[in-house]
Amino acid sequence: MNIFVFRYLPWLGIMIVTGLLSAAEVPAAKDAAESMNHARALLQKWAETERLTAAERHEWEQGKALLEGRITLVKQSISEMKKKIAEAEAKLADAKKRTEEAEVEKAQAKEASDALLTAATELETGVRGLILRVPANVKEKVKVLADRIPKEGAEVKNITAAERYQNVLGILNELNKSNLEIASLPEIHDVGNGKKAEVKTLYVGLGQAYFVNAAGDIGGVGTPGAQDWEWTTDPSIAKRVIEVVEVMKKTVSPKLVELPASID
Repeated sequence: MNIFVFRYLPWLGIMIVTGLLSAAEVPAAKDAAESMNHARALLQKWAETERLTAAERHEWEQGKALLEGRITLVKQSISEMKKKIAEAEAKLADAKKRTEEAEVEKAQAKEASDALLTAATELETGVRGLILRVPANVKEKVKVLADRIPKEGAEVKNITAAERYQNVLGILNELNKSNLEIASLPEIHDVGNGKKAEVKTLYVGLGQAYFVNAAGDIGGVGTPGAQDWEWTTDPSIAKRVIEVVEVMKKTVSPKLVELPASID
């Protein structure tokens, strides 16, 4: 409003003076009054326009400040988002690296497992061959574990490598214990000429055996063959085998008894 006063005050004065001068002229008095009213209306409109302009400017400045504030917040959000994206990418890269390492370890584990399974098959074949060559009492001891060994060519996908090795090691452990013992068992043996007789058989470990009948006139030696024990009649050792039997029964004192032995 002050700007208006300073800017248009001279013109207002001129117009008033002009109006006064014109008033001196009676015929032009009416026109002068109309001019004054028109000027006054123009000034009022101008003042209203200025007021509206100032209000619009103030509103615009407030809107500008608000937008600038929002832009600052958006920039902060973008910065935070970029930071989170960078962290996510780092975690993703780390996860990818761990996945690759896990895949390598998995491949190595599978390779090792395949090697163990191949070795297990070979061990099982060897153990089956050993079981054929052990005395009946030892076969009975390992029967449960031996029955768990897959048959040759059988499906083995439902049996873990650990179970297969457990069976093999259990059998080998029992065979090792039996190989350190002397066992006396009653058996029926072929004693020659198509005759069979009940004899007492002494197994010395798993590699040598002797037998003798109750009368002490029929004896022989045994060795493990490819499928079973192989027996050879040798009456000359019958008396000595009887002596060993008596020592084991503790009916006589321990003593040294010489018997033939062979190692394949």
